[in-house]
Amino acid sequence: MADANRVQVSTLEEKAWGTTNAAVGTIAVNDASHVAVGDTTVTIDGTDAAALTVGDTFTVAGDTQVYIVKTDTSATEVAFSPAAKVAWQDDTVITTNNFVELPITGGSMSESPDTVRSSQLRSDAQMADMKRTGVEPAAAFDFEMQADNLDNLLRAALRNSPANTWSNFAITATDISATASDKSFNDASSGFSVSIPKGSWIYVSGFTGDTGNNGWKQVSKTTAPTAAKIIVEQTLVDDTAGESVTITSSEIRNGSDLTSFSLQMQNLDLTNAYRLTKGARITDFGLNITSQAIITGNVGFSGKRMTRPEAKSGAGSVTTAADTDVMSEVSTFESFWIGGTEITTYEIVSASLNIATTARPQVGLGNLQKVGMNLGPIDITGSVEFYLETANYATLQDYLLNFTSFEFGFALSDGTNRYFFHMPQVKLTSEPGTVGGIDTDMMLSFDFAADPADIGGVTKTIQVSRVS
Repeated sequence: MADANRVQVSTLEEKAWGTTNAAVGTIAVNDASHVAVGDTTVTIDGTDAAALTVGDTFTVAGDTQVYIVKTDTSATEVAFSPAAKVAWQDDTVITTNNFVELPITGGSMSESPDTVRSSQLRSDAQMADMKRTGVEPAAAFDFEMQADNLDNLLRAALRNSPANTWSNFAITATDISATASDKSFNDASSGFSVSIPKGSWIYVSGFTGDTGNNGWKQVSKTTAPTAAKIIVEQTLVDDTAGESVTITSSEIRNGSDLTSFSLQMQNLDLTNAYRLTKGARITDFGLNITSQAIITGNVGFSGKRMTRPEAKSGAGSVTTAADTDVMSEVSTFESFWIGGTEITTYEIVSASLNIATTARPQVGLGNLQKVGMNLGPIDITGSVEFYLETANYATLQDYLLNFTSFEFGFALSDGTNRYFFHMPQVKLTSEPGTVGGIDTDMMLSFDFAADPADIGGVTKTIQVSRVS
């Protein structure tokens, strides 16, 4: 009998809806000076190098990170995301389009039939025959928040294609200074990236003269970065160059590209016990943060068709999930922000975030399975709960009563990897105002909904920054 401890769920991002990507063949790193940590391009060789194209996922021997091809600039060079986690030496083997393990705490993967019963009258007073008119493949999994293993799912939930995946900028230098008068970071060597979008978030570390210059900072919403200057929205303190300062930036914003996955579930303690769902698109992605608990989440899929193959699908072995730290609230919840300002005077108890979109199946005559599937508008909601205090009572109650829009965000970190979830405009939609019983604390518990708003010249509902 099957044991839940021996279930493995894995995913493979599809280049074409409903089609599991095939292996590309023999490919290797072709770079005598190797690929360094933080690089985002690689020169490749091998008999099948030219077959590696945009949307292909790959792993590199000795590196547990899963990468995706963003651009295919030539037969021998590709740009990829995220940035290289470790150095890749010349001739290191590249494996493409292998399924990647998804660590889960529970869930389901099944296919239900759509049925209709004939209305024909029978003289024997029995029901007429039942007919199958369609199928509804669906999957839903629970997980614990963990860097690396969820990045592609989060990107897909925000509907970004491989070409619009996590951006990347990182610099470490001793000639970076901070200037209070114009709230800017300045690089004497002009090493900043001019491609950092206005309104995005960067993470700064290394200032020792005034540590308040470190941490999450939002790039100016009106002034684009230059090679020598990044203006931010937050107040800075004058700090001269000379310290080893690091500034990193990597983010995604909600888009309109549709991504699908092949999902595979295997019972490892049974023989040839597989389930495979192709064309699975994410319909919801949620996070739940509760005091004194591990940060948990959930992801839901709607697919094209589920089958029961008798052998593993995809190329090569399933890539083992990255061994990053599971995030708990005590060690991981760094901060939350209101109106672009980090709030340190409110004691938060719990928070949740849900990214939802409605799956719209497309059906056609003579087809049991879907012939296509689109997604509706992205809908981002959540909740937040605070202890009721003088510091937060008036502000938050006024936001609710006046239906006032405000910026809201929160930051998570496992000490190495950091995420910042930022919504440029949210409104509070409810607050129960409940009085508890004996020996209970008074709480402020709000539900919120995010609206699209301007972020540096573009209208978006959410942006997620990720640095490591």
